[in-house]
Amino acid sequence: MEANRSPQATLNDLIDRILDKGILLNTDLIISVAGIPLLGVNLRLALAGMETMLEYGIMQDWDEAQRAVATKEAEMERPFLGENEKDIFSMFGTHWYSKGIYNSWRSGTIYITDKRLVMHRKMPAEVLLEIHYEEIKAMSIQEKDHFTGEKRKELNILLNNEEVIKMHTADTVLLKQAIEDIMKKKELTLEENTIFPEEKEVPGDFLHPEEKIVNSGKMWYRMPFEAEGSVRYIWKPGHLYLTDQRLCWWYDFEKKLLFDISIEDISHVTVQDVQFGSAPIQEKSLIIMYKEAIENQAVCFYDNEASLREWEKVLEDLIKEYEDDKNTATCPRCGKKASKESLLENGCSRCGWVSFRAKK
Repeated sequence: MEANRSPQATLNDLIDRILDKGILLNTDLIISVAGIPLLGVNLRLALAGMETMLEYGIMQDWDEAQRAVATKEAEMERPFLGENEKDIFSMFGTHWYSKGIYNSWRSGTIYITDKRLVMHRKMPAEVLLEIHYEEIKAMSIQEKDHFTGEKRKELNILLNNEEVIKMHTADTVLLKQAIEDIMKKKELTLEENTIFPEEKEVPGDFLHPEEKIVNSGKMWYRMPFEAEGSVRYIWKPGHLYLTDQRLCWWYDFEKKLLFDISIEDISHVTVQDVQFGSAPIQEKSLIIMYKEAIENQAVCFYDNEASLREWEKVLEDLIKEYEDDKNTATCPRCGKKASKESLLENGCSRCGWVSFRAKK
């Protein structure tokens, strides 16, 4: 580099000089106090544009490392396409993953190619879903309640092995149409008026073997806790489940059950006003009375009133059915079912069996 002086040089000239030719600063600096040297600075500085730096062999290792990172990131931007495979279009979306103990909507970019449907996540790079069009048996769009309080459209894809894939995008109808268009070009047909298997979305792996869900939904739970020697309450969001064996509430945040009782312990259910926190505000809530050991207990849940009324009816029918089962007996001779009181007092109307108590 040759020294160049110009009294008329502007700031733009200086920047052009730095980017084009670069500058070198070589100086020694000594800091003294009262004539006594205390600090010494030996400074050698090179300032230039990256092209100039690399031209002089400076920062080559850094440049190669950055180029390698950029190349890797570019490769992770999209899934690997097979030979002669063409990418038709892509959109951001989610799909429901419920295998093992992990249950969640996973997000990524959905790629529609001429051979398959792929959902790819950039960071960390992973193919979340891959479906070849030959595997698709039927498709349907369903409206489902969302946690925002609004309904959203979800695409259900039924595979040949009866597995149902659930997907959602900003334009679910467009996604379904794109898949149908490609399948028509490939002369693949979809079944019409197909009944999709019902599947309850259970966020936790807590069901017993062969236990079946009767009713479920998002629900706030008035959870008790001890503070300063007294019992207080706090509202927590989660899921309420009624199975053929028990009633339980799953806390999404901690991923565990915080309330769990047997069906036979439920004694009464009602919807009534309950105060929220310390504010003088009351909202309709679901109150469930149940037995714990020899004591009566109560638990409180909250959601919109329509949902609470539905839960009230389901639980009332369950209580009535259980009471009827408790008051029903079977004739020991012919097996006919009747009320205990009728069998003991009047005997069996089918075979004429009479209890020894009635004979006395």
